[in-house]
Amino acid sequence: MKKKIDCIFFDLDGTLIESGPDLLDSLNYVLLKNKMPEIPKGVIGNLVGGGASNMLKKAYKHFNKEINKKEIDLLVSQFLDFYSINCSKKTTLYDAVESTLEELKLKGIKMCICTNKKQYLAEKILLDLGVNNFFSIILGSTDKTKLKPDSSMLRFLINKLSLNVDEIMMVGDSENDIIPSNELGLTSVFVEYGYGDFSNSTPTYKIKKFKQLLDFF
Repeated sequence: MKKKIDCIFFDLDGTLIESGPDLLDSLNYVLLKNKMPEIPKGVIGNLVGGGASNMLKKAYKHFNKEINKKEIDLLVSQFLDFYSINCSKKTTLYDAVESTLEELKLKGIKMCICTNKKQYLAEKILLDLGVNNFFSIILGSTDKTKLKPDSSMLRFLINKLSLNVDEIMMVGDSENDIIPSNELGLTSVFVEYGYGDFSNSTPTYKIKKFKQLLDFF
């Protein structure tokens, strides 16, 4: 790699953490509460990404149903109430994530989180898993945030840290990460073990295991 990367922006779900089991439990809690069938375990990977509202809409669409616009706020509230209590019960770090973050830190690489997950949930999960201190900034979503693939969140981090785009790598598991990276000229790395895909975008690099990030430094 020709560029000298000084900072890495990490997606969270499907990149650093395997959050599917807790997300599935929360989703099925809402579905059952609203007299809907449960989502099977194998489907959850197709639903993750874009926030709670988007995941619920995808779940309803899985059963060929649409959510009434008047209901969506209530469903999201039910989901977040349950998930905020249970968000780190079954969630784990992917293999070699912690050791790789430790090595990157020793190499002087600055690291940030850039996730569509709610800010308070991202902070809680990273704290519960004991890896929050690796990150200079943990940037999750708020009610005022434009979610990825919009580039606003990445732009915010770039400006906050006064970085040049050539110095930054974005690591994620979906085109929500790759599209804004390409738009801004960041080096993008797609992790193949996660929940998403990049059918409408082309990452700079692809890796099968998280620890392969060390090959770039």
